[in-house]
Amino acid sequence: MIEPEVMGGGLAVEYRDMQYSRGVLNFSGNTTTNPLTMSVIKNKEFYMGVGLGKIVDLFVRVPEESSSLVGLKVQLIGAPVKEATAGHSLAFTVGTGSERDEFKQNFTISMKSDVSDFSLIHGYRLNQYVLFYDGFSVSNYTFEGDISGAVGLDSDEFEYQARNILGLFAGLSLGTHTFKLKFEYALQKIKWTNTDEKLFQGVGWSLAAGW
Repeated sequence: MIEPEVMGGGLAVEYRDMQYSRGVLNFSGNTTTNPLTMSVIKNKEFYMGVGLGKIVDLFVRVPEESSSLVGLKVQLIGAPVKEATAGHSLAFTVGTGSERDEFKQNFTISMKSDVSDFSLIHGYRLNQYVLFYDGFSVSNYTFEGDISGAVGLDSDEFEYQARNILGLFAGLSLGTHTFKLKFEYALQKIKWTNTDEKLFQGVGWSLAAGW
């Protein structure tokens, strides 16, 4: 849910309510290489951006149930959101993140996840209050873990990767840089290790404020 206009300086925070694809480990048959159990869930995300100049933002994305992401947004065409000039805009983002978690049930799983993401976003602003945007993203995601305290499993380790995850999205942003409401529709094609390729769709909305 990143639109193509940078801030042009200052600070922005955003609360997001989105749908994500989810892959759940499945140890049936006492094996650690089963296909993931895939589904779509709702998830909350906190976003914070800092304007480093006229064309660059530094951002941090912290989702409720996934790896956090730190990255840069660079605007190639158009004016920053504080100027809100009608016309086309174009930007790209690059981000990366890494996280470690531990889960305890009947046994303990210590897990490490890594993610990298690139997106290209196009927008068209009708006026200072209305922006339409669309774009695509390409992501890579890896998680691996160690299992302790389990009995009968064929391994005490697991690893899954999803390479070149393709996302397509389109959205509407209403408001100014001080306060705005966004809506977005997205598609995602994803293939995890040992799991059939899946196509998911989802919707999301957000509230943002800037200074």
